[in-house]
Amino acid sequence: MPARILSIPFAVLALFFLYLTWEVDTGYSIYIVPFVIAMALVYVLSPQINWWWYQRRPPELKPKIRMLITRHLPYYQKLVESEQERFRKRVALYMEANNFMPQGMETVPEDLRAVAAACAVQLTFGQKDFLLPKFENIIFYPHPFPSPQYPKNFHASEIYEEDGVILFSAEQLLPGFLQPFQYYNIGLHEYAKVFVRSYPEESFPKLGEDAWPALERISGFPRAAIQKWINLGPIPVQPVSIAHFFTFPQRFQAELPELYEQYARIFNQSPAREATPVLEDFREGQA
Repeated sequence: MPARILSIPFAVLALFFLYLTWEVDTGYSIYIVPFVIAMALVYVLSPQINWWWYQRRPPELKPKIRMLITRHLPYYQKLVESEQERFRKRVALYMEANNFMPQGMETVPEDLRAVAAACAVQLTFGQKDFLLPKFENIIFYPHPFPSPQYPKNFHASEIYEEDGVILFSAEQLLPGFLQPFQYYNIGLHEYAKVFVRSYPEESFPKLGEDAWPALERISGFPRAAIQKWINLGPIPVQPVSIAHFFTFPQRFQAELPELYEQYARIFNQSPAREATPVLEDFREGQA
C-alpha cells in the first residue's frame, strides 16, 4: 500500500531517535514525537493517500482476472480496445476502493471481488463517478444466508441501505457471471438497486406487473425461477429489467425499444451496439 511505504521513513527516524534516547541521551526523546505524529497522520489519511496514488497509477488486473473478464463477460468483449482498458482500470480501482468482507469463509477470493466489481462497473461505465460510494461494504457468503432483514429466508443476495452494505452468496453470484445466459446474474440485480438509490435525481421508468411477460421472453428466465434463485419475494421488476438490459441488450432493444432508449439515456451507454456503448465522452484522464 502506498501509505505504508510513505510511513517507512518516519518509522525509521522514530526508531533511530529511540535508539539515541536509550543509548546516548534521554534528551533525544523530544525528536521522536514529530515522527510519531507523522505516522499517525499517514495512518488516518491512508485511504485518501492510497486512492490519490491509485488514481494516478491504477494497479493492473492480474492475468487470471483479466482472462476471467475476457472469456465470460460479453459486455466487455464488445468494447473497443481503448474502452476495454478503461473498463479494466475501473474494475481494479473499484476493488481497491471498497471493503470486501467474508462471512463463513476465511478470506474473499480475488475472483469473487473481481466479479462483483465488474458487475458494478458495467452499470456505472457511462458515469464519471463510478464507485457508488453509498455502498462501500460488500459481504460474501459461500452459500445462501439468512440476515437480520430476512431471518427466515436463506437467500442469495440483498442490500441493506442503512449501512451501505451489499450481500452476496458466492454459490449464486459466480454462475450468473460465468454463464449469464443460463443463470440469472444477482450481481447486476443488486447493483441495479444500488444505482437507483445512488442517483435519486434520475427519472427511472415506472414498471408494472405487465412488464414481466416481455422480460421473460427477453431472457428465457421465468419470474418464478428468478424468485427461487434469489429466494426472496416478491421480486421487484425494476432491477430485473436493468439486469436484462445489460445481459440481453439486442433482445431487450427489439422487445422493449422505448424502455431500452430510456435506460440508454440514464446509464449513458448502449450495450446493444457492436462497439463501445458509451454515448457521451468523458474528460481526458477521467477514470
